[in-house]
Amino acid sequence: MPNGSPHKIELPRLIMAGGGIIEGIGKELSALGVERVGVLTSKTPFRLLGGKLERSLETSGIEYRFFLDDGKPHESVRDEFLETIGTGIDGLVGVGGGRVLDISKLIAEKLGTEFFSVPTIPSHDGIASPLVSILSGDIRSSRFAKTPQAVFADISVLVTAPHQYIASGFGDVIGKYTAVKDWRLAHLLLGEYYGEYTADLALECAEIMMKRAEEVGEGSAEGVRALVEALINCGILISIAGTSRPCSGSEHLFSHALDQIRHTSSFHGQQVGIGTIMMSYLHDADWEKVRNSLAEAKAPTSAKELGVSDEVIVEALVRAASIRPDRYTILGEKGLSEKAAVDLARATRVI
Repeated sequence: MPNGSPHKIELPRLIMAGGGIIEGIGKELSALGVERVGVLTSKTPFRLLGGKLERSLETSGIEYRFFLDDGKPHESVRDEFLETIGTGIDGLVGVGGGRVLDISKLIAEKLGTEFFSVPTIPSHDGIASPLVSILSGDIRSSRFAKTPQAVFADISVLVTAPHQYIASGFGDVIGKYTAVKDWRLAHLLLGEYYGEYTADLALECAEIMMKRAEEVGEGSAEGVRALVEALINCGILISIAGTSRPCSGSEHLFSHALDQIRHTSSFHGQQVGIGTIMMSYLHDADWEKVRNSLAEAKAPTSAKELGVSDEVIVEALVRAASIRPDRYTILGEKGLSEKAAVDLARATRVI
């Protein structure tokens, strides 16, 4: 998208964050003119929150039907939802983690209806963004789908998430530290569109969270709320920029390369965090500050903590630049040699 080219900006109409949000969702949806909704969720969120959500919808006179994600490919769940729930709804409520919210965006896009985001874990910046991450075989790709009309972030729910999800969300926000530098580099070298406003705000999100790393590591309500607000803000910045550039760069390419090489037990944001350490080094930025903040947030900072071998880290670094040849980053067009990858990972104590 060259400078000056128009792009459409769609933003959430309503964002609510705080305790006890779930109980008031029905009232808020009714105020938005919603009368019939489909609710996509998975087993654990349904077990923990299904009753509260049902009561909230019933009290507000909103008709609803639940559909549980069974772990099949995104498109299969989307098609089964459409066949089971039908098209007679004027809103789709997604309640769960990144996968559920992504599938909800796809369904809402297919129906041409509104999407309402109810995150239950703070592990990603897709809470408020229109982007969908899709894994097809070993290839992960992202595309724009449906922007949520409303986001309901219940901190009393999100703060109870297992810490690895919180650490993942922290790593995803910290990734903006290098994503913005990659974007700026592509602008200077290739003339790519660069939105200074969104870039500055994305960088500020990363800087603020690094200062609050200890609170996140403690899992305090204040730390988790700050993290959730940063994740929501980053999602909105993607909509404003019309590209994922302010939030995704070489650190994300590294994470996607890891996903290609092997299925790990680590989360996307945890991988992004480690990628940010190494890409900060390449940018001649303060990689030790990044590493220390991740450690304070009790997020992985090494291959061992991530649960992968040194060889896998090196292979991911070598492969990273080829994940998206259209996206120029500090890795360059050809990427890193094996020796350069080994030297980088050792210099930053990732291996």
